[in-house]
Parts: sequence; structure tokens; C-alpha cells
Amino acid sequence: MKDIYSWVPWFRELGRKIEEGGEAYLIEKARQVDWTGDTSLLEYGDEGIDPFSFFYFLASKNTRNQRKPVYDSVRHVFGIESLLPDMGIDDYYIFPCQSRYNKFYDRRNFESDLLWRLFRQAVKNDPDIDPDDFEKALKINGVGVARLTQTLFLINPEYFLTADETTFHLSEALGLPTWPEIRREIEGGGYKKYQSLLKEIKEVFPECQPYEINLFLWMIKSEQVKLSNNFFQISTNVYDDGKDYWDSSADENLNFKENNYVYTGGPGQTAQPYPLTEPERGDIILVRTGMSRARAIGIVRKNDYSGGWTEEGVIHVLWINKSERSSSELFGRGQIPGFTKTHPERPWSSVYSAFRTEYRSSFDLIKNLAGNAAENGPEPDSDQQPEGDTMKYPLNQILYGPPGTGKTWITVNYSLAIIEGKPLEQIENEGREEVKRRFNELKESGRIAMVTFHQNFTYEDFIEGIRPVLRESESRGIQDIQYELSKGVFREIAYKASEYRDQKYILIIDEINRGNIAKIFGELITLIEPSKRLGRNDEVTVTLPYSKEEFGVPDNLYIIGTMNTADRSIALLDTALRRRFEFIEMMPDSEHGKISTDVEGVNCQELLAVMNERIYFLLDREHQIGHTYFMDIGDLESLEAAFKNKIIPLLQEYFYDHWGKIDLVLNGNGFINKIPFENDLFKNTNLIDEQRQIIDEQRQIYELLPYDNGKWKAPESYQAIYERRQSGTDEAE
Repeated sequence: MKDIYSWVPWFRELGRKIEEGGEAYLIEKARQVDWTGDTSLLEYGDEGIDPFSFFYFLASKNTRNQRKPVYDSVRHVFGIESLLPDMGIDDYYIFPCQSRYNKFYDRRNFESDLLWRLFRQAVKNDPDIDPDDFEKALKINGVGVARLTQTLFLINPEYFLTADETTFHLSEALGLPTWPEIRREIEGGGYKKYQSLLKEIKEVFPECQPYEINLFLWMIKSEQVKLSNNFFQISTNVYDDGKDYWDSSADENLNFKENNYVYTGGPGQTAQPYPLTEPERGDIILVRTGMSRARAIGIVRKNDYSGGWTEEGVIHVLWINKSERSSSELFGRGQIPGFTKTHPERPWSSVYSAFRTEYRSSFDLIKNLAGNAAENGPEPDSDQQPEGDTMKYPLNQILYGPPGTGKTWITVNYSLAIIEGKPLEQIENEGREEVKRRFNELKESGRIAMVTFHQNFTYEDFIEGIRPVLRESESRGIQDIQYELSKGVFREIAYKASEYRDQKYILIIDEINRGNIAKIFGELITLIEPSKRLGRNDEVTVTLPYSKEEFGVPDNLYIIGTMNTADRSIALLDTALRRRFEFIEMMPDSEHGKISTDVEGVNCQELLAVMNERIYFLLDREHQIGHTYFMDIGDLESLEAAFKNKIIPLLQEYFYDHWGKIDLVLNGNGFINKIPFENDLFKNTNLIDEQRQIIDEQRQIYELLPYDNGKWKAPESYQAIYERRQSGTDEAE
């Protein structure tokens, strides 16, 4: 372990010395350290010098004029033999967990015994944390989730990870809840919840250490690194000696894996020199060995070759995936240069395609973080429709967004685009009636099937099961209940697709997030993975529980799901499903061409935009109003009907009948009236007086304007919704 992560063994050695020496040892040594004039750690006496406070205080020494003298002093006082990296480096300093406060907790309540006990549990190679101690530490005044996990990370960065805004600011890209949600979950679920989150985030970065994950996320958040669209492939067979230098034990200085860099043994052939000067910070490096082993994915941090090849030069990387993938012909046949730029439209695209298939989750992460990374060209064959098609579409995709954004509507276009091998834009530009006609024909022929998930939908509905049926008994002339095998929609279309492999089939799952995914898919969730499909190298089949037949999912069956984010956030979606689907967001488009800007004086585009701004502020972006609610509205009568029958009921659902907030969304336009509280409604008892005060101070009573009131037909009522407060009129009245 070298370069940017050398702080890890330094801190681990410090922690072990403190654990071995004990309380008196730490107190003695802490008083000997030169803290450059800041003695905050010492001002509470010996009891205030516990290991958590010590590590947190040490981490707060993060300015240039502090860190070198302080860390040099700590090294000398504690006798640390491990070396730290250059303290003057600009783009990072030792480690990215930068404490901003000197005190670990509020010293009005000392908790030294608890923190010493927790420290001794955490510093072990395999930490054995007592959940009760973890929860007690969380409740100490001034600690909280972020500060506690930051310090656990400093004590043992080979096991713990910081649970703070830096780590989880990319929650959506990581397929995790937001930081505020995570903080609440850990506060409520304690150490068990923290452990499960650790497991989830480590799965996003296979075989990477917590300190590697931490630095990568910190550098992304601080914009030290911005992911790009440029991909390069490099071989670990650096020299002509036949050796593999990925994790070479012969010379630790030549080890790709542990040293966090890649390099070549020369500049390449003169006729086609390696493009070593091209990789820049944020570019992606795909590391392979020979023609059959994929080794890792790294992000360029610094390129020593920027001025040309030198024998000492390397390309420094941040690893995001170090799990190996092997296959007899992973990259196809033929020779591949030791270092090249790669993507689907370049020579040696087989490297890109193989990595895109084998490291699907990492490419999804890159795509999410870069915005459009990994989209230099079409998707790789292993993940798409059969070879030879001109258009490439993912085998599994989910269209998600708020209600009314046209998710179900556009599945028709996607289905035709996939089956006919056309660009989606071409289908969208065709007449809707013609598109629906072709879609219905394909549906009637069995090449397209549709199903809607709901809370009671089961494995037996989707795959197969035993169902009761009424049959007339010939002998008795009455109806008897009999049981027979019922084949579900997924099994049926999968069998058809297996039989006709030269054709493409579509299964549309509407409201996919409303079903219990684990119960509906069961063991078959693995089979929908592109690499596990029938016809692929890693194809997988299972024996169905009722029919006892072998079952697999062919690679010509496409699954399109729709998901209403007002029902459930994408972050809360079943983890197994998230990792097997590509997600396409569909948000409200207030400038949609079919939304009028003049409905008898009402600008419906501005009306929708302003209402959604208010909903976003009062609730969140996932509960906005879709543009389809306002499409093709040409007169006030249609607008009135849309509000009465769709918009108002939707707002009631969003805000749980909190009419005050609904009135805010409507900008107090008059559709909702406040009802004054009658003081003489109850007898003047103490209890009623208290209740009256609560109603007066905390509640307002509202009623919806009767539907026969003329305001529903007045354009001024709708114009008032998107009127904004004028400059200079926002002072308190």
C-alpha cells in the first residue's frame, strides 16, 4: 500500500499502540505532542483524553501549517514506524475525512469508559462492535452519526466507512437512500443498520477497501475528479517476460493493484505508438491480462506520461472495482495492443464490450456520476439485442417518474423501436394511430405481453402455480373443484421467445414497484441478467417448482417496466431489481408542444411549471404533476375538468389532505377557503379552552370551493396560480 493510502498503516499502527498502552499511556503521550499552540484536547483534564477525542482532534489538524509539525510530533512521540505521504500535496491531504471541530463531544457529560470500550472493539482486525455501545455513543451530546463513523473510520479504515454527507451525497448514483434518510435509519436501527449500509456500498465497489471508496467519493464530491467519456484499456503483461504485473509479488514497486497505478514497458510501436499522453484526470482505465482475464476498473487521478513516455512514469488511478472476471475468450480472438483508447466504435471494441458486460454495475455507476459517461457508442452486444441489429437497446429497463409523465404511453414506442430495430425518435415521429395499430398486432400475435404488478400479485401469477378450477363431473352431473397447473405471463412469453430465437419479444410490466419483487420473481431474478440469459456464455437454468421443467430466460426477450415515483422512491426499490435494470428518468415537461400557452388567456405551460416548483419545495421532485394532465386542453371547460377530476385529487393524495399546503401550491387563488372557528361552539370549560387555543394557534380549517362556483370557470383563477410576488412587495404587511 503506497502513495495516497500510506496514511492507513500509519493510523492503524497508532491505534494499536494506543490500544496496547491503555489509558495512562494515551494521556501521557497526548500531553507530549506538539499541537502547535492548540491545547483544546487537554483543557478538560485526563478524563477528556479518550481515543475518539484524540483521533478526531488529530484529524482537525488539516491546514498546511498544522499538519506537518503535528503529525511529525505524533510520529516521534508514539514511535510510529510507518511513513506518511507528502504533506504538501495539493489535491488531497493524507485522508479526506477532515474534521472541522476540535471537540468530539460535549464535555458537559464525560463518556470516557464507553468510548474506550468502543475503541478497543473497533481497532481489532475484525471489529466486534457491541450494538448497545454503538447506540449509546450515538446518543452522547454533540456526537451523532457522522462524527461517530468518521472517527471509527480513522481508527480502522480497513473496515469502517464514514456515514456522512460526503459519502452519501451520491446516493442516487449508488442506488442508496439520501443522506438525511440514511442518518435517520442509522439513528433508528443502530449498528445493525450501519453494517447493512456498509455492505451495500461495498458491493457497489467490489473488492475495494473502505479507504479507497472514501477517497473516491470525496474527490468526486469536491470535484477533484470529474468522470469523463474516455475509456482506455491496458494489459498487465507490461514486459515481454510473460509475467503478470497486476499483483506481482516479485517486486512490490511493479504491482498495479497495491500501488494504485498502471504503466507500460515502452511507448509502443513507432507505427502506432501508445496514446499514453491522452489519459486525463477522470478518464476510465480498463485493466486486463491477456485475452481471457478482466482485472479491474480505475479512474485516472494523475498521468506522469502527459509529457511523453518515461521509464519511471505511471498513470495513477483510483480503483472502483478490483474483482476479476475470467473466460476462455473474454475479448475474442486476435492480438490487442498493450494500451489503447477503446469504445464500441473503435478498434479493439471487444475489450470495452466485455468490460461493459462483466462489470455492468460499475459502468452504471460511471454513467450515473458522469451524466453521459459510457455512452460513446451503442451498448455492447452482450447486454443488448442479438448481433446484426442496427439499433441497440438494453434487455432490462425501467421508465420512472412522477404520475402523468407518459411512462406507460411511451412503452408502446419503445416496444416497436426494439422489435423493428429502429431509433426511438423515428417511432415517436410517426402517427400515433399507426404506431398503436402495429403495437396491437404484435400484442395479438403474442410477441408483446403486458402485466400490471400490485400488492396481491404473486409468483404463481407471474411464473406458474397450482390453481383451483370448477369442472363439471360427468358421473354426478355437478361441478367439482379441481386443481391444475396455471402458467404465468412471464413463463409463457419466455417459452415463446425461446422457440423463436430469430424474433424479439417484449414483456411490459406496468407499476413494477408496486409488487413484492422477491415474491414475484423468486429465484428467477438472477435469470434476467444479460450474462445469465440463454445463449450467453454464463447461461443459467432452474427447475420450476410446480411443473419440474427446466426454465431459462432467452436473450431475445426484453423487459420494460414502468415505475411511479410518487408511490415509491427509486432509492427504496428492491436492491436485486435495481442492479439488473437500466433506469430511464421521465420528468414533467412543462414546455411540451401539446400544452397550450393560451387557453382563453391562461398559459398552461407556466401554470404547470410554477405548480411543480412549489411542490418540489414543499414535498420533493418525485411528487410533481406530469405534463399529460395538461396536454390537449383547448378551452376553460377542459381545464376546469382537469383540475376538478385530476389535479385537486392528486394534490390531496400528495399532501394527505393538508389543505393549507394545497392552497400554497395553488397560490391562494380562491379554490380553497379558510373556515373561521366559532368560539361559542363548545361550553367554556378548561378542556375546551385548551383545545380552542390549539385550533387557533396551530390549525386552520379549510374547505374546497363548491364545484358549481363560478371561480372554477374564470381564467383569472388559473392565472392567479402562476402569478409571482412582484419585486418590492415582499415586506411584511
